[in-house]
Amino acid sequence: MKFLKSPVAAIKSLIGHQAAYAAHPDPAAFAVNKIALILAWNGPFYPLYVLLLAWRDVLPWCVLTMLATPFFYSVPWISRRLSWGGRLALPLIGSLNTLWCMKLFGTDSGVGLFLYPCLILPALLFRRRERWLMLPLLGLIFLFEFIPPAYYGAPVLALTAQDSARLAGLNSASVAALLCIIVIQFVDVFRAVDSGQSS
Repeated sequence: MKFLKSPVAAIKSLIGHQAAYAAHPDPAAFAVNKIALILAWNGPFYPLYVLLLAWRDVLPWCVLTMLATPFFYSVPWISRRLSWGGRLALPLIGSLNTLWCMKLFGTDSGVGLFLYPCLILPALLFRRRERWLMLPLLGLIFLFEFIPPAYYGAPVLALTAQDSARLAGLNSASVAALLCIIVIQFVDVFRAVDSGQSS
């Protein structure tokens, strides 16, 4: 029983540590921190999904999808220093990571769909007085949507059409899940605002 309790205690301790790391008095920053940590912890698993869907010739390149993981993990650290800095960092890191993955897998992989959550986040994250940050960020991410596929050149990973279609299905489902997470987090933000917990 002691052997079983030890892993359970370790998991509880890890969850407690991550909850403390994400904590922030600003409900919007707190929501951003939680989303960023979800993305950071998902980072190491994404290459495994790619391996399962397209085994051929994807190693070691698919591991390069994890390059953004430490940046996502740094968002709560940034938020502690500048609340708006963390709220700016998350959609920007997400957008740049999406462009990088489009170069890795090609535009047919559907990975470009991750730009949609990156577009939604700035619209939800910034207050009226912070439009000087929100509007340029929205405009930049919106421009990313119009980069012609030819500009990416040949993908680093030469996937077959069938593998690209499978990956597109995975990415579509992942984007839907991420949008649900964002909605759930911001329902809590709006409740906090209504109860007077946010300035």
